[in-house]
Amino acid sequence: MKKIFILSAFIVTLGLGLVWFGYFNNTNTSKICAFCNPEVLKKHTFYEDDLVRGICSYKPVFPGHSLVVVKRHINSFEEVTDEEFLAVKHLLKKINNAMQKIIGPSIYIILQKNGYGIQSVPHVHFHYISKEDNNNLFASISFLWKHLLLIFKRPLSEEDLNKWVEKMKVAI
Repeated sequence: MKKIFILSAFIVTLGLGLVWFGYFNNTNTSKICAFCNPEVLKKHTFYEDDLVRGICSYKPVFPGHSLVVVKRHINSFEEVTDEEFLAVKHLLKKINNAMQKIIGPSIYIILQKNGYGIQSVPHVHFHYISKEDNNNLFASISFLWKHLLLIFKRPLSEEDLNKWVEKMKVAI
């Protein structure tokens, strides 16, 4: 058990180090922001109000991996207004309820990253990543491991993305 923990800690540290130093950062400031791009938003959005959008991740850690994106283009959490943060909170709760309907009882992570080398898209967004809860330590470690390996994962097919967007629209 101790060896598994030490190995997991090493892998997480290595992965975070690589991300921190920007080795796998795909941020290109010359391109339009993905979360401001109307073509991307049309395909990925399952919820929208005046302040935030709910979109499906194109490279989900687990099925149903969703993002809450502040509509206003801002780069860091410090720029989020109280009103926007409240809208984020409400949408995260809606997403959680939707995922409980779709996959049943689940464990989840809510994640927000800031800064070059950490954010893959320089626009404030929150990840909601859930997975079926099977009360297993190995499942929790694999949950973190899959998040670190996300950079190597292939994007969802357009068909699979459309299915998840529709599932989320219906569940919310």
